[in-house]
Amino acid sequence: MPDELLVIGSSSGQPTGRRFAPAYALSAAGKLFLIDCGAPVSTLLYRYNLDPTDVQAVFLSHWHMDHVAGLGLFLTQNYLLKRPGPLNIYGPRGTRGKVRRLLEDSFQLPDDLGYELTITNVKPGKTAKESLVRVTFFKTRHLESVECKTEFGRKAIALGMVIDGPGWRILYSGDLRSPEELSPYVNECDLLIHEMAHHHPEDVADFAATANVPHVLISHIGPEFDEAPGRIVEAFKGRYKGKLTVAEDGTKVPLSKGNGQRFRLPALIRFRATEASERIEETNPDDPPES
Repeated sequence: MPDELLVIGSSSGQPTGRRFAPAYALSAAGKLFLIDCGAPVSTLLYRYNLDPTDVQAVFLSHWHMDHVAGLGLFLTQNYLLKRPGPLNIYGPRGTRGKVRRLLEDSFQLPDDLGYELTITNVKPGKTAKESLVRVTFFKTRHLESVECKTEFGRKAIALGMVIDGPGWRILYSGDLRSPEELSPYVNECDLLIHEMAHHHPEDVADFAATANVPHVLISHIGPEFDEAPGRIVEAFKGRYKGKLTVAEDGTKVPLSKGNGQRFRLPALIRFRATEASERIEETNPDDPPES
């Protein structure tokens, strides 16, 4: 299986007849991973001839429903399929408690799934290692509004990801307020997956051009561009000289080997490399109790 990114769902928080909610299947070094888990990922995996029990780990950017609505069914689907091996889930603060409550509220005890489920609350700056894939998480400002912080406090956190594979690097924006938030992490990125649900395409094009990103994949596409993705292409013309792909559900992006120098961590988190290179623990000891 060649290294490849498959767009399972490319919509914004408002799915359409053309696009399902955000989810991506990453094939890397013979392993399969999910990046976000929008609905109906359990069915869509079969559409692309992928076996749900082959997914080794799920990486979640944040807990808005468009990014996680398919997770509960995916977990019980693996139970019914008698999943033969363990499954790891990585997500922002609170993920462990949310997943356990999700299962318990649907009358499924996490300990009775029949497979080992490890859930990790990830801190910004930490790196998860799965086989030959390293995922370094960073905080975005997507949930930094006064309303979010007032109502939800420290639980309101959204993450982006730097994903390093064998000779390639992906920068996944998650959801964010400004493309400039990605500046510390764009170093040596081969592919930028940038959301278009909260931005003007001109702003993303200008950022990608300034950062000299070789390939931009636009996804998480809102209703204004759903039936007119050519408008995004037009907005990028004259601003960005690299390769542009506007995602549709089913878009595949091959991940080629780079120059052998793709494993350096981004500048602002490189100083944490020694600590971050270790597999992170199931829970963060200084996280508050989850209710």
